[in-house]
Amino acid sequence: MRTTLEIDDELLLTVKQIAQQRKTTAGSVVSSLLRESLQPKNFKLEYRDGVPLLPRSANTPVVTVDLVNRLLDEDE
Repeated sequence: MRTTLEIDDELLLTVKQIAQQRKTTAGSVVSSLLRESLQPKNFKLEYRDGVPLLPRSANTPVVTVDLVNRLLDEDE
């Protein structure tokens, strides 16, 4: 379906860059992002020492002190 939307310039630029990387159209990228963002989020908020933890996907590595120190060393 065709429609007209007013989109911030920087967002449109980002969408066009994603579309180019994926070899698809900007409309397809926008539809995909909207579809994903409108899905209900079924996650349980976890707490550690009273602080809420951000949810992470299954393939995301765990951030450890060793990892942070290694990244800090690389930055120097």
